[in-house]
Amino acid sequence: MVTGNVRAVAELKLDIFGLATHIDWNVGAYGEDADLRPALVDLALTRSAIAAADTVLVGDTPADIEGGHANGVRVIAVATGRSSAVELREAGADVVLDDLTDTDLLRRLVFDRS
Repeated sequence: MVTGNVRAVAELKLDIFGLATHIDWNVGAYGEDADLRPALVDLALTRSAIAAADTVLVGDTPADIEGGHANGVRVIAVATGRSSAVELREAGADVVLDDLTDTDLLRRLVFDRS
């Protein structure tokens, strides 16, 4: 979990959708840890001891893309926030999705590396 939100807000947002129990909150990085995404992604990688090559960042802003790529992490961008699909492509996302309605596609993009 990497977010510009403070941890308490991140937990609240994911709890609303029943997702908070699936997160190991101690290995994430949050708005109170650093101001910029590259530093947050680096901190989460360090805390989790997971290699960048084994990580996928799913985000919705150019800052997310910058943070992932600055650390060698593949980025799947989703145009459900303030940034359009065009903006996310121009920012260099590895993959851009219009939304998350096709969960099978997202799962393949995250887990199938072939």
